[in-house]
Amino acid sequence: MASPFRILSIDGGGTRGVIPATLLDCIYQATGKHPVELFDLFAGTSTGGIICMGLAYGLEPSVLVDLYLNKSEVVFHDTGFDDLRDGFGKNLGADYSNKRLKAILEDIFEEATLETVHQRLEAHGPEKSLMVCSFDLNPTDNEGEPINFRPAIYHSNFICDKDIKLVDLALYTSAGPTYFPIYKDHIDGGVSINHPAMAAVAFAINKNKEDVGGQYCYVDGTNKGLNKDLKDLKVMSLGTGTSNRNRIEAAQIKRQRNGDWGNLQWIEYLPDLLTESNVQASEYYVQQVLKAAGDDRQYHRVQLEFDAEEAPEAIREEIQKGKVLGLDVKNKKLLLAMHEYARQYYEQHEEEILSFLNIEKKAVTASR
Repeated sequence: MASPFRILSIDGGGTRGVIPATLLDCIYQATGKHPVELFDLFAGTSTGGIICMGLAYGLEPSVLVDLYLNKSEVVFHDTGFDDLRDGFGKNLGADYSNKRLKAILEDIFEEATLETVHQRLEAHGPEKSLMVCSFDLNPTDNEGEPINFRPAIYHSNFICDKDIKLVDLALYTSAGPTYFPIYKDHIDGGVSINHPAMAAVAFAINKNKEDVGGQYCYVDGTNKGLNKDLKDLKVMSLGTGTSNRNRIEAAQIKRQRNGDWGNLQWIEYLPDLLTESNVQASEYYVQQVLKAAGDDRQYHRVQLEFDAEEAPEAIREEIQKGKVLGLDVKNKKLLLAMHEYARQYYEQHEEEILSFLNIEKKAVTASR
């Protein structure tokens, strides 16, 4: 039997990325295994894409946790002047500048490119790779001719992507509409692939070959996918938490014009509804093709619910007020609550997680 091909998939979710970063740090601290030792393909969207880039680049998970806990307020910095300039909030401009985020990314990645990542991952194994999802508003074909809008998926194995700087790629994938400005014709990959597990599965099992002059793959110059068998895949998918705002009670629907809704009624629900539905649709697809239960399960999903009884009090208080934990949470109390929620989840499910990854806790040396 072939060794499993292990995929790590991380959703988008802004500063809620502290949740998957914390889970990965817990695994690292418990086992001594860096994620590059545990996974073959890193697939991420938006904040998940940045986490995957950092891991593939060689950062320890604790460094990423620290960024969320201590740099979120810097990234999502706003002033009254900014609001006035943008037309009272998001009406005429994005809520936040991307300059502070870009400066932080430049401090981390400097001039590194996807070729840099390819070389670093190759040192850990010939099949290890990174894929990051964005969305190109102005895509063209190889001859520069316009084509229809499409998701843009960048990959460390694609020769045509090798010169893309990690800083640019991070800004491609995280340019959330209304949150950050469009970056070089790209916006957040979450508009189409916020839960990238199925995109990663599709790439892994792609057996199609196309004569593209060595454009796509370092291995043989023609293989666009990884040519894996579905039965050999093993996927760990990490969400960034949910406020469960894609459910609208029947009484609420009837109370507002009996469901005959226009812009004013939908505006309260549509952003969260679209985001949550995007994630749940991908979850449905991947569970149809991968076994998610039993000793030989191929798929493990972690998604913390902010309205659950076990959620920290600080989070539940927000939800009970009718609020959601958005992409731009920067309140230190809430960030620490999400960090603690993820840590507690790991402690409660450690055996299940390590069993799925087929690894053991590192031995503890007794002190003299």
